[in-house]
Amino acid sequence: MRIVKLPVEPMTAESFAPFGEVMEARERPADARRFFPIDFRIDGRTTVDVIWQPTGGKRFRMLERHFAVTQAFIPLEGAPAVVAVAPPTDLDDADAVPKPEEVRAFLIDPGKGYAYKTGTWHSLDRFLLGPPGASFIILNVDPNPTQFVDYGERFGVEFEVDG
Repeated sequence: MRIVKLPVEPMTAESFAPFGEVMEARERPADARRFFPIDFRIDGRTTVDVIWQPTGGKRFRMLERHFAVTQAFIPLEGAPAVVAVAPPTDLDDADAVPKPEEVRAFLIDPGKGYAYKTGTWHSLDRFLLGPPGASFIILNVDPNPTQFVDYGERFGVEFEVDG
């Protein structure tokens, strides 16, 4: 099995744009309140959960994508974390899977959330950079049709977050 090390990049509006949106106040005037809509779409019943992610390893083989939601995560507390993503592919083609070199890793800013575009491939977990773990709010949908790909089986590779 070949190990592909993923350098950790800052998650900015520009760097994360191919995969989704960073949830942040883009302006902060001292004299006015501002709203910044997020393109959150669902096909089903919205669910809101708190998810606990314990500290664990930094290697993975699986990515998933969702067909009915622009799934979103908002950090609540805990250690800094990283998420791995790859660009959306044709939702009508189950064989349309990103190549290993298209997978990237982003440091999650603890003061900002993020929302995937529908069909964005992503790691099943967030990878914690310290103990004991972290909590996130997850905005999701029920039902949540999902496709998984095992990069070990398909490409003979395992990813490792390099951070």
